[in-house]
Amino acid sequence: RDSVIDVEFARHPMQEFARAIRPEYYQVWHENGKVLARSRRLKEGNLQPSYGDMVAPFISEVVLPDGRLGRTASIRFRPHIDGESLPRASQLDLLHDDDDAVDVDDLDFSSRPHVTLVVAQDTQDLQTSLTQIIWLLVGSGTVASAVILGVLGWLVTRNLRPLRVLARQIGDVNEQSLSQRFDMKEAPGELQPVLNRLNALMQRLESAFLREKTFTADVAHELRTPLSGIQSTLEVSLRRNRDSETYRGAMERCLLISKQTERIISTLLSLARIEAGQAVFASEVIDLGSFIRVIWRPFQQRCEEKEVCIQWLLDDRLLPETDEARLRVVLSNLFDNASSYVNSRGDIVVASQCTDACLQITVSNSGCQLTPEEVSHVFDRFWRADIARSETGSHCGLGLALTRRIVQFLDGTISAHVSEGRFIAVVELPLTGIDPDDCHAALETDLATEVSGGGGPKQMNQSPPGRLQES
Repeated sequence: RDSVIDVEFARHPMQEFARAIRPEYYQVWHENGKVLARSRRLKEGNLQPSYGDMVAPFISEVVLPDGRLGRTASIRFRPHIDGESLPRASQLDLLHDDDDAVDVDDLDFSSRPHVTLVVAQDTQDLQTSLTQIIWLLVGSGTVASAVILGVLGWLVTRNLRPLRVLARQIGDVNEQSLSQRFDMKEAPGELQPVLNRLNALMQRLESAFLREKTFTADVAHELRTPLSGIQSTLEVSLRRNRDSETYRGAMERCLLISKQTERIISTLLSLARIEAGQAVFASEVIDLGSFIRVIWRPFQQRCEEKEVCIQWLLDDRLLPETDEARLRVVLSNLFDNASSYVNSRGDIVVASQCTDACLQITVSNSGCQLTPEEVSHVFDRFWRADIARSETGSHCGLGLALTRRIVQFLDGTISAHVSEGRFIAVVELPLTGIDPDDCHAALETDLATEVSGGGGPKQMNQSPPGRLQES
């Protein structure tokens, strides 16, 4: 009561503060700084007071008086004092004048002094436990990492095994084994699209190499035939002395064979330039109707000798913009093919029209004896239906192959089919330089003409053999 606080402790002290080995410490201070109590093992040493509270004690790392590393926990509180009489708070008295019950919340503890309690203990056990936990975590982490790496390595090795097998199979591929296909029964589903694409690639490569081998053999055959003709002609001429007319005839035959050989070589060079991307597109507007009739003139005599009827179904209003020189080669090859294989007293139909999507030129001839399967090869190099090649020199099987490459160069398409004994070749070119509205107008005009009974496709095969008909 005279500002003296007497701290009472349990009659039997706690062992952790009394033991001689690794004791713990405590110390109590009055708010004026006077030490109220201290641990016996603390002796003359002092702990460092700090200000925490009952809810959040102040924790700090310290060196204990005996040199050990430890921790202190400090709280500051108002102690309970026996026999004291606490007044009510002045603001609460006004609210509870008639209430005889005492509520702890109504009491004023501001008269009590503050007391600071500091408890200290070493952290050896904590450090030992932490060290053990750390080593346990490190050990378990190392073991877990090793197990995970082992499992991942096994999984990766197992899953990549098909790739290694596939890589080995690809490495074994050469020009002699293009017929092989990649077949891996243990391959995962994700690898199947790759295998399918590789097998498709192998098939294309095999076909390309086969075409090149066939091409080389065909070139050798085609060039050997005219060279053999020249050689045999010269050998016969040199066996004995002959007159000048005989020598002249032999030289003319050799010259003719040389021109035919030159034609083959020129065609091969044209194909090579187009496929190598060295060809240049020369755009020019042409009168298609007149252009087609001019190109036909060199083949007219051949058709007259066979008494072939020519049917013209041309739209003279078409003025396309295209490469005139290359379109000339395309039409010349188509006319040459039609006039060569048309039957005697047969007919050839040449038509041109403008559709909604393209410019279409059609050349068809009667007397075709090809099967649909054979027609699918007409654009292959050196392919001829004449297996014996009895017409070697006049036809080498390159005309339609060159025609297809030129049409592709002109951004068009060409197709061929057989219908009722007729060979029909259709060339479709883009509508460059042609107004689509003009095409619609032309189509409407043709439709009106047909409805009124005018000319059209119904006039085919109506002209007698050996005459030229224009419609």
